[in-house]
Parts: sequence; structure tokens; C-alpha cells
Amino acid sequence: MTTTLTKEEVGRRVALIRRLKETLSQQREKFRSYLKVLDAEKLSIEGQAADSLKVQVELEEELVVDIHAIQKVIDPLEAVLHQAYHGQDDNEVADLRSTLETLKVQVQEKSKENRGLLSRSMAELDGEIVRLRPQIRGHNPYAGLRASSSLVDITT
Repeated sequence: MTTTLTKEEVGRRVALIRRLKETLSQQREKFRSYLKVLDAEKLSIEGQAADSLKVQVELEEELVVDIHAIQKVIDPLEAVLHQAYHGQDDNEVADLRSTLETLKVQVQEKSKENRGLLSRSMAELDGEIVRLRPQIRGHNPYAGLRASSSLVDITT
């Protein structure tokens, strides 16, 4: 059962595939940028550079928003492509998708590693803060002073 496609239908499918490839490529670039930010964050955590870390976290938050926005476009495009091709994928689309999955795994691993480094760094800082606080022994510092009169005569 062979069906012939009109030029219009072929044009729509080609445009759909191009759009999906462009969107997947954008997503791939966002993930690569995210990996670079995570690497910079690791260096900032290790070097205890709080100002740099703050800027990198803000950039990371922007990238996450961008990644989610692009994913909202990818999902419907893939559904339409899957329906149009009856389950057959274009090789380039499949390659881009596998690259994205690899990048996602790398991002998750680096993010987990950075969270661990940050937790250790914060624990060290907490310990340092505790050491710097004056030790309160639970007694009144004025208790050792000699008490003078405790009553004042106010009658005149």
C-alpha cells in the first residue's frame, strides 16, 4: 500500500524536520553552555569565590529556564514528526536526540558533584564559624565579682 505525497505535504514534512533539527541543535548548545557554567561553578566552589558563584548560579537559572522553554517546543514537534512518519525517525534527529540525552546525563552528574562540593564547603564554613564564636560556659561572667549592697535606701 504505497501512498504518494503531494509536493505540499513533502514541503510540510521537510519544514517540520528542519524546525525540529534547529530546535534540537539549540537545546544541545544550551546544554553545552550549562556544562561550561557547571565547570566554572566547581572552580568557584573550590576557590571559595562567593561573588563569582552567585553570578554563575544566576546564569545557571537562566539556562534552566531556556532549556525548559525549548523542551516545550521539542515535545510537540516530535509528536507531529512521529505521527507524520508513522514511527520512523530521521537519522539526524535520532543522533541529535541521543546527543541531548548524553548531555543531560553529564549535566546531572556535574550538578550532583557541585552540590556535594558546595555541601562540604558549607559544612567547613559552619565548623569555622562555630570555632570563632566565643565559648559560653553556662555561667554568669559577673558571678565572680564581689557583691556590694543589694538594697538602696531611698527614704529621706
